[in-house]
Amino acid sequence: MSEFSKLRALILAVHLAGIVGVVVYWNPVWLGLTLMSVVLFTWLGQELYCHRYLGHRAFELSEGWQKVFAFFSIFNLFGNPIGIASTHVNHHKHADMALDPHPAATAWQTWFWMAPGFEQSRSIATVKRLMRDAWLVFIRRYYFAIYFAVVGTAALIDIRIAIYGFFLPVIYSFFCNGVINVLCHKYGYRLFATNDNSKNNLIANVLLLGNGVALHNTHHAEPWDYRLSRQWYEVDAVALLIDILKTKD
Repeated sequence: MSEFSKLRALILAVHLAGIVGVVVYWNPVWLGLTLMSVVLFTWLGQELYCHRYLGHRAFELSEGWQKVFAFFSIFNLFGNPIGIASTHVNHHKHADMALDPHPAATAWQTWFWMAPGFEQSRSIATVKRLMRDAWLVFIRRYYFAIYFAVVGTAALIDIRIAIYGFFLPVIYSFFCNGVINVLCHKYGYRLFATNDNSKNNLIANVLLLGNGVALHNTHHAEPWDYRLSRQWYEVDAVALLIDILKTKD
């Protein structure tokens, strides 16, 4: 079984465990842990670090934050940071064309990570660049071992930590990923004339709690700029976090 097949199987298992777990152990107070995990794993690990930092090199981070955020990204279950960033670079290169690794045109296949070429599409230059980082290579090699060690320990302490702190955030993030890859390339408004179908979608941005990536047309037009808000009504909370954490643009 390939690494990607293992990842999809794990995501399915986490969805089932999360749904059953939240029914059996329902307690709205614990949703605060879910929200905190979304910020740590999805906003900081995935969106800030893997996407805007590793993929687009839009700003600089201290070495310490790089290591912390790379670790956080593991628990989003989007795969190791090298794979995430290198696939995303190819998405921008071939957006809404035949070689797009997650084209909106395939709709449900893209939403459920079953689009043809999704697993194989990597920017070789990006892979070579990131393979020079020993910490990223370590995470790539021991990705599943780290995940199971941390989540298993959390479950032994209190099963609700695993459910609300690790499983529900993955379900939410997987849904958000589908919204971005499919809906934000179909519906919304455009501020820039790009060579793809990317759209800014305010409803999607609300569903993503204002993390900013749903301002997708702006991102595709100027991927080097980590600040995605261009209008007063556009919210980009991750850019505000970057303003605090970055060392320089």
